[in-house]
Parts: sequence; C-alpha cells; structure tokens
Amino acid sequence: QGQEKLSCNPRKENGSHVVLCELGNPMKAGAQLSLSGLEDMGDAITFHLQLRSKNSPSPTNASVTVTVPVEAQAAMELRGTSLPATTVLPATW
Repeated sequence: QGQEKLSCNPRKENGSHVVLCELGNPMKAGAQLSLSGLEDMGDAITFHLQLRSKNSPSPTNASVTVTVPVEAQAAMELRGTSLPATTVLPATW
C-alpha cells in the first residue's frame, strides 16, 4: 500500500527554521515527511507541533515538542591521478 507524503514548506522566520505542513483533514495514517534544506541544523531537529482544530467542541489547541536526532551517511569513492601523467623511472630501478 502506498504511503501518503505530506506537503511541507521549510522557511526561516525570525532567525528560526519553520516548516509548515498541510496534513489534510482527516490526516491519513502512515503519512511520511521528507525535508530538505536543513543542512545547518546540527545533530538534532526539534519540532514544536501544535494541533489546531476548528471542529473540536473545545477550542483549545494541543501542543507537544519532539526532538529527532539527525544522522547523515554517505557512500564515497575517491579516485586520483598523478601529476605529471608520465613518470620516468631510472634504468637501474
């Protein structure tokens, strides 16, 4: 079964990184979030999540703070060449 992807827009606001996501109504179970452009965030990202509902009988807004550790992995292959491209070895080598 396909995973629902959320529509999110990262931006900077008052010196902070802000990500606004349209979750849908109702929000689909198993929805996934993919972010980019957060290279300078360090080793963790903290999300301050706030639920705003117009349908609730109580107009109170629920909020929670979630910190997610960030880890980057890269597969690398290094190649090189010699300069000059031709190497002359002594005859007695």
